[in-house]
Amino acid sequence: MTMAHAILVAVISGIATALMSGLLTPGVAPAVFLSLLAPTPLFIAGFGWHPLVAALGGLVAALIGNFVIGPPAALMIAGMIALPAYALTALSDRLFSDYAGRPDKDGLDLGRLAVTLVLYIGIAGVMATLIFEPDYAQLEARIRRAVEMVFVASGLDKAMPNASKDDLARIFALMTNIMLPVSALISLVTVVVSGTLGLQIADRAKRVPYARPDFRRFRLPGGSLILFGITLAVASRAGYVGLLGEIVALGLAFAYMLQGCAALTVVTNKKSNKVFLTVIVLLLASMALFFATGQLLFIALFMLANFTATVMVLILISIGLADHLMNFRRGRL
Repeated sequence: MTMAHAILVAVISGIATALMSGLLTPGVAPAVFLSLLAPTPLFIAGFGWHPLVAALGGLVAALIGNFVIGPPAALMIAGMIALPAYALTALSDRLFSDYAGRPDKDGLDLGRLAVTLVLYIGIAGVMATLIFEPDYAQLEARIRRAVEMVFVASGLDKAMPNASKDDLARIFALMTNIMLPVSALISLVTVVVSGTLGLQIADRAKRVPYARPDFRRFRLPGGSLILFGITLAVASRAGYVGLLGEIVALGLAFAYMLQGCAALTVVTNKKSNKVFLTVIVLLLASMALFFATGQLLFIALFMLANFTATVMVLILISIGLADHLMNFRRGRL
């Protein structure tokens, strides 16, 4: 790999990431879905070429965001996209290039990466909001005003003419409370999905310098369950400390869901994947049809799929916790 080749890959991946992030094209509907895959070009560069190529691509993306939008966009791209892409590709190269103990140790190595990412997303998210607004009460007030503005602008107030002020106040309070933790969860899911996809693409192109880790072995380290309990207790507190607990607890719940998926895939011999894919397709299709036509039938399908997906997530988290304690996959891999 020549220096010119690496720089070209970094520039292309940086431009692609900046465009896919959605920060440069606000209000464009397709950008919302592409933003979930925004780090993928950087992960392809990091896994397929070198982690420093991913870092350079992230720098290019951040500079584009700074020139087009301003420093907030640059910080968002650098902190939530570029730095995780570089760190995960560099750590993966260090962990999985050592073949001693592989593939048996792949699961715990992947689990340690997941816990590290969850902690980073939590700390970085809280630090960013703390810099933006040191007073947590003022931050909640700003978020609530934004929620009310979007609620009125989208016409939802007219769609609920019988709702009392107290009912609307409870809805606004609920949306305000979940806005920041859910935003952090979306950032976590974005990095996980993009990293997995980027590794698979680079592996298919035969550019990954080590054997791809076996995701079916994914397993969180032993201390994660203790950390999960601590963060659940911390999440009950008010202010930024409680926010950190909420974000980390939600991220660990997502990680346990992934462990549940891995355990269920191994135990059922991949038959459960068809059920998950069917629900996801139904959820996305009903959402798209409702927004395209506005028909109540499609919103009913969306609500049904949403309820089914919620139940499945809770079941998978429970399976992940049970597998963490009892190791259902012992002797099956």
